Amino acid sequence: MTTRGKIVVTILLLAVVGFGVYRWWDKIAPSGQSQRVSVNPDEVKKALAAGPTPTAPPAAASDVANKLLAGDKAVSLVDGSAIPPVTGVSDYDKPMQNGKLVVQFPINIWPGWAPIIVANNGLEPNDGSVFARKYGFYVKLAIVDDPVKARDLFASGHSHVLWGTLDMMALFAPELVKDSRTVPVICQQIDWSAGGDGIVARGDIKNINDFRMKDGKRRKVVLAQNSPSHYLIMSLLIDAGIDPAQVDFKWAGDAPAAAKIFVQDPSFDAFVGWSPDIYTVSDKVPGTRLVVTTGSANHLVADVWAVRNDFYRDHPDIVANLVRGIFEGMDMVRKDVPAAAQTLSKAYNIPVEDCQSMIGKDGGVAEGDAHLTNYRENSNFFLDPMNPSNFEIVWNRASTIYRKLGAIDAPVDPAKTKAAGILAKMSEEYKDVRDLSQPTFRPGALFKTAEAGTSEILTKSVIISFEPNSATLNPEYDATIPAVMEEVGKLAGAFGNAYVVVEGNTDASRKGVVPADLVRQLSYDRADSVRKAILTKYKFDPNKFKVIGNGWDNPVPGMTDPSNAEHNKKNRRVEVKVFPLEKE
Repeated sequence: MTTRGKIVVTILLLAVVGFGVYRWWDKIAPSGQSQRVSVNPDEVKKALAAGPTPTAPPAAASDVANKLLAGDKAVSLVDGSAIPPVTGVSDYDKPMQNGKLVVQFPINIWPGWAPIIVANNGLEPNDGSVFARKYGFYVKLAIVDDPVKARDLFASGHSHVLWGTLDMMALFAPELVKDSRTVPVICQQIDWSAGGDGIVARGDIKNINDFRMKDGKRRKVVLAQNSPSHYLIMSLLIDAGIDPAQVDFKWAGDAPAAAKIFVQDPSFDAFVGWSPDIYTVSDKVPGTRLVVTTGSANHLVADVWAVRNDFYRDHPDIVANLVRGIFEGMDMVRKDVPAAAQTLSKAYNIPVEDCQSMIGKDGGVAEGDAHLTNYRENSNFFLDPMNPSNFEIVWNRASTIYRKLGAIDAPVDPAKTKAAGILAKMSEEYKDVRDLSQPTFRPGALFKTAEAGTSEILTKSVIISFEPNSATLNPEYDATIPAVMEEVGKLAGAFGNAYVVVEGNTDASRKGVVPADLVRQLSYDRADSVRKAILTKYKFDPNKFKVIGNGWDNPVPGMTDPSNAEHNKKNRRVEVKVFPLEKE
């Protein structure tokens, strides 16, 4: 990642916002005792379809702790808590300047907002702004890192806009939709987190599947409750088929605190946080490693903005032109990254070179903490029903997870918040814009690594019943096949910057009767039928996938008795493995 070791950013941000560089929602969750919420991964899928840990030397921990975002701030675990209720709902303010409406648009400190800051020529309303020059209104940007404060400003009408990740919008929506004025109308995606969020572990945890209980002991993980960090690890655990109750979650007040607690207390197996802490810790603390980041799982955390429903009703043209101005800002950022970094530096009061690293040398295409999403990518997200990581899929996934956790009672239908019509009306206007989000998968490049089983991020086991001696997917024989294909497609979509290996496995009930090479070929053909079905339904680069046939050589551990019908059933499976995109 380009933001490793940005100590200067840490110091300045702590000075500016009082030790609280909260990119996300962690302040909504003062929490700390372990919470054992049992979530059956199979139930979540159905809902979406309808030893001792090695310790780092004390000196190293002390040295690293002072380099983290929390700096010398005292940190401690906190108790779990619910989200504070919305207060002070009211009509929206109508501030004017030079006879023009001033749109109140809070943002947080995050490179995804570079386009609107650049398009607005800074934070303050001014005549040099794209919005003033071209569209006849002003924009007032304000740094509001506290998500609860941003939400309450939105509800009270002092802000017209609410920033957030889509999973957080799903979390806040049930309260906001209680008043028709404050229904969040989501108009645009500004980016995908592309390396800014991740999980760091120590000891023998090398991938998500290693978070299962070991020797009767739960893995101990510190993070901020009801935040994108929480959503990230819950999503990954469910994909791996792990009940989150197998994990001993402890709560920190925010993600920077979680990183520091992990460094100071070697009894923790992992923490969930964001850049630069996840890179600082994995680089500097012996025995630790990055298990996964949104660099690979780059279609899980989407940054968006929403406007109040009453404002949207009264000013549809202003809302549409906010969208246009931000798209123009993306072009401006990519055309001149150094100039964009200068503007961001002034707005955030952090060094220019650090702003340039946050944005990335290519303006948030393949570098930086976030991938800025242009019109074509927004269209795919809002309008393409076959996109395996579209608006509805992310929203429903987050809603299901938070409902299972007890954070919300009744999820809001995504159609109530998605303003897809704005983008649909712009299709001709942006017809020449191309999708910049697709990585390059080199044919055959993976897969000595994959076959060796190293550097794997996650394994998902799915059961598909085939007719005897057949490799054809037949939904009439196994009615679960369409749902399983959708599961696999969504997993591949969430890990947009990763390779996917589909492995076929068989039971050993015919071992010694049928030649091993024929069994291996059958297992390969069955896995390949899964790959072909995914490629037929979704628009993936074929080079993203590799097929392996294991035959009966890869039984489920502890289920190796060929005379046991249950063992045989478990072994007749397809495993989907995710591997990071190889570095050039």
